[in-house]
Amino acid sequence: MPSEDKVRFTLRMPPDLYEKVKESADRNKRSVAREIEYLVEKMMALDEPPTNNKQ
Repeated sequence: MPSEDKVRFTLRMPPDLYEKVKESADRNKRSVAREIEYLVEKMMALDEPPTNNKQ
């Protein structure tokens, strides 16, 4: 996704949480910002209502 299609904002978090995210990002070879984006997308997908394909 091109950077002009993204919204910029400031996120504040406790230092211990940041370290956990940074460690996860390092393990997954992502930036901290991309790791946060990945984790939010993952959680949002879990929050979506299940689709019922029975007709």
